Amino acid sequence: MIILKNYVLYLIKSKIDIRVKGNNIERFIKRLKSNNIEILNIKYINKCEIIIKIYKDDYENIEKIKTIYEISILNYFGLTKLKNNLSNNKFIIIFIFIALVSLNILTSLIFDIEIVTNDSKMKKILINELEDYGVKKYKFKKSYVDLQRLKNEILNKYKDKIDWIEIENIGTKYIVRYEPRIENIIEEKTPFRNIVAKKDALIIDMDISDGQIIKNKNMYVKKGDVIVSGYIKLNDQIKDTVSAKGEVYGEVWYNVEVTYPYKYYENIETGNKKNVFVIKFLNKEIELFNFKKYTTKNVINNIILKNNLLPISFIYQNQKETNQKIENNTEDEAIKKAIDIANKKINDKLNNDEYIKDYKILNKTTNKDSVTLNIFYTVVLNITSYEQIDEYESLEE
Repeated sequence: MIILKNYVLYLIKSKIDIRVKGNNIERFIKRLKSNNIEILNIKYINKCEIIIKIYKDDYENIEKIKTIYEISILNYFGLTKLKNNLSNNKFIIIFIFIALVSLNILTSLIFDIEIVTNDSKMKKILINELEDYGVKKYKFKKSYVDLQRLKNEILNKYKDKIDWIEIENIGTKYIVRYEPRIENIIEEKTPFRNIVAKKDALIIDMDISDGQIIKNKNMYVKKGDVIVSGYIKLNDQIKDTVSAKGEVYGEVWYNVEVTYPYKYYENIETGNKKNVFVIKFLNKEIELFNFKKYTTKNVINNIILKNNLLPISFIYQNQKETNQKIENNTEDEAIKKAIDIANKKINDKLNNDEYIKDYKILNKTTNKDSVTLNIFYTVVLNITSYEQIDEYESLEE
């Protein structure tokens, strides 16, 4: 036990190699021994130079007795060497520590969730359920027990829609697979109905496959007017009741007011993007390992960790680089771009079978720094709507 203790002390205790130069080296060695300075190792370079290993605590005593000898420290061993290495490489050590912490955080996060299904409605339901339980992008992974509990709760909640469900963790991704429960679908019979106008309009086109046409092309209708009746009449008498089918298109009219400046600023995304980890303290952001920062950018912040007591948070940030676009427009250029914006406003509301038929500028107001237009639009819309009716036999009764 004593031998083991001494060996441990030998390993821990700091030691140094020193170089000694001078005449009569053997005399110097004898002086060390006479002063109880332990020589751990000795290496002869030549008759006037040696390298000896001693305990670091004895070095001060050697300095006092060295007299004419030249002494210098060559190397450190033990705890002193460890301290020196830590001090000399502290920035590398800090960097490695941050990298390991970041790697540990990264591997504990979920960066993608894939739901294997072609059913968009069920996909949306599952995404909402997962998010309610904290399973979403840029959040920490759940334990196996938590995932099993989550699966069971989803199965109990949607037992009429889902037969089984599996949540598989692959790296930083969750893959969700499920088997829909097969239902006996009963085809519902289309109720008897009229086709009525959805808006006030001028009818310009009709494609009717069933029902009796009441209003024809180029006729004006008000909202709710019957265009195609589900009652089939002959000589003003109802002979049958059907479900009117088809599409009716009509011209409707809109007024749009839009203002466009002569001098226009816009930040345009360049297509360059990256993901960066950010430490936010108060209003200052420190980006980790981002050595080439964007001058201007659009960002989406995903908070990973947040301290409720201190104004500090750890954020996963999606960055998209932008360039500022500056326009100096003439009046004609501003008018053209105002019309383009108004057209886009209308088109964004239209379906694939609807379109702008014509437009006309009703009024133009020129301001000091902008131009304002009032534009009248003629738009072709699908004005088909339905009104349920009773079957003919019930009417006779």
